[in-house]
Amino acid sequence: LMVASMVGVASFVSSRHAGSRTQASYLKRSLQSLTSPREGGVLTHRAYHQQPAAAAAGLGNSGRCGAVDSRAASSSILSSSSSSPDAKVNFPELKNDLLLRAARGEPTERVPVWIHRQAGRYLPEFRSIAEKHGYMKCFNTPDIAADLTVQPVHKYAMDAAILFSDILVLLPLMGVEWQISAGVEPFAVNAIKTAEDVEATLVDADTIDVYDKLGYVLESVKLTRQKLEGKAPLIGFSGAPWTLLTYTMHTADSNGRDNALQFIKKYPEAATKILDNATKIVVKYLIAKVEAGAQMLQVFDSWAGILSPEDFNTFSKPYLLRIAAEVKAGIKAKGLLPVPMTVFPRGCGHSLKDFEDSEYDVVSLDEDVDPAEARKALPSKTLQGNFRGKFIYDGEDIIRKEASQMVERFGTQKYIANFGYAVEKEHSPENIGVFVDEIRASSERLNLNNKP
Repeated sequence: LMVASMVGVASFVSSRHAGSRTQASYLKRSLQSLTSPREGGVLTHRAYHQQPAAAAAGLGNSGRCGAVDSRAASSSILSSSSSSPDAKVNFPELKNDLLLRAARGEPTERVPVWIHRQAGRYLPEFRSIAEKHGYMKCFNTPDIAADLTVQPVHKYAMDAAILFSDILVLLPLMGVEWQISAGVEPFAVNAIKTAEDVEATLVDADTIDVYDKLGYVLESVKLTRQKLEGKAPLIGFSGAPWTLLTYTMHTADSNGRDNALQFIKKYPEAATKILDNATKIVVKYLIAKVEAGAQMLQVFDSWAGILSPEDFNTFSKPYLLRIAAEVKAGIKAKGLLPVPMTVFPRGCGHSLKDFEDSEYDVVSLDEDVDPAEARKALPSKTLQGNFRGKFIYDGEDIIRKEASQMVERFGTQKYIANFGYAVEKEHSPENIGVFVDEIRASSERLNLNNKP
């Protein structure tokens, strides 16, 4: 779920010279107004944001997330422009625009590389912070979230940073509380099970103020931009409506994906209402992230692959297409500079061609998609992906061989190297470094040989 990184994670160098192997190497007290802030050892997201910061620092590796009042999250947010959309922030000049050029289809001297969930538990420096503060506090505290976001950029000179956060931060805005405990997959406390639940639970998206409810995330964007010092662009992300729907139905004793598949058959109209609601919130959220400083956006439909092609066309694709069109229109209406957008419809290689005429600039591919077929389906788009994470366990020789072959298959232009899914907590940091280094070395070599 830590898609930041997905979900979720050395020195800085310029985009042209970051390929050097030397440089890439390992280069709140409980409130009386709450009946029980801690239930079974877990702290509610509502309680967390209503406590003084000193008390919140005691949060462990679990939490329960309900409606969020970001104004109480930290004093820095009270004075930040997160709740003031018209305020402007001066950020360091971007020195490495390789990712953005690739996303726009412009020529690149080498292939940009970053990894889903690159800010994550595979990094010892990440674990030391996460174990001290707990997962919930890490992504709810802007300064900590910013520090975690920049870790892999420092370590590997990645060509992108992706904000350390969680796709589930949007559930409370929809009216669904969720709970997370160490070693347990997050689940909805008031899970949606029937059409009646939809009517009783959903919050009208048109009434949601994301600057108020998610100000702490927007503050994290601003702080991260400062801490990156222009060494890499910052990606803001969101879960897609279908994936969010699955989590509104995930309970402590039943799987949300299975529940969602049953729900759309039994209550298709209610499902559509959830998806429309989620779409409106995602659009607001992504526009707000751009206002806060995000330089690129990605929409993760992590569970799209459980849908049949027909159901994907009904319950996922239309909302993904709406998001890109409405976000770009909203950004333009606010007078903001346009930013590239990526969609990751994981497990839906059967429908890639449907994104050729979309407003997305980049399509991220899972491990099972053939690069040649993707190029045929998406001739105008930049492609991203799709290294098999299992090769990271196989040692340097295999990693270099597979990474080099992947670059050859995709070519060096209109391509962003990434995993087909995400970094795993068991992955070796050193082997991740080998992967990053080989992408740079092999793509530079191909460009020198004039074989893009």
